[in-house]
Amino acid sequence: MENKNIFKREITAVRDVHLREITPIHAAGPVIEPGNWEKYDPFLLLMEDKFQKGAFDIHPHRGIETVTYVIDGAIEHFDSHSGEGGVLGPGDVQWMTAGSGVVHNEVPSEGITAHSLQLWINLPREKKMTEPRYQNLKGNEVPVREEEGAAIRIFSGSSKDVVSPTLIMCL
Repeated sequence: MENKNIFKREITAVRDVHLREITPIHAAGPVIEPGNWEKYDPFLLLMEDKFQKGAFDIHPHRGIETVTYVIDGAIEHFDSHSGEGGVLGPGDVQWMTAGSGVVHNEVPSEGITAHSLQLWINLPREKKMTEPRYQNLKGNEVPVREEEGAAIRIFSGSSKDVVSPTLIMCL
């Protein structure tokens, strides 16, 4: 049975990300720039960030999912929905379903510069008010599919017979 929710796309461009200083403690560059909604749907933006404690303050999200991948450093996070938090390190990923709304923060430890990628995904209209949730996957827990010359980390969905445990709302 064919899954009609699967979108197949070809690689149309390879880009070099140019980080721009936002503040003395935050530099960012778009991988997928916001505003070209039809071309990238359901993706709203993908940003590469290098930041220190104080770059972001507590802020809200609603109606989207965010996927945060830590390249280097460590990010402490907490949210208003669960009242809990945790720490993500290199290779770790967090899938946050903001749904009906969450207030949260992502903070590197004092003196640490975090380097991350963050993808924002638009939720379908019928799922925008879903219950918020967090899913953290430690890098060593992410399923991997091996191919000749490549190790493919499966953060969500599946690749051949390797399936990620991540629950997603965006499709």
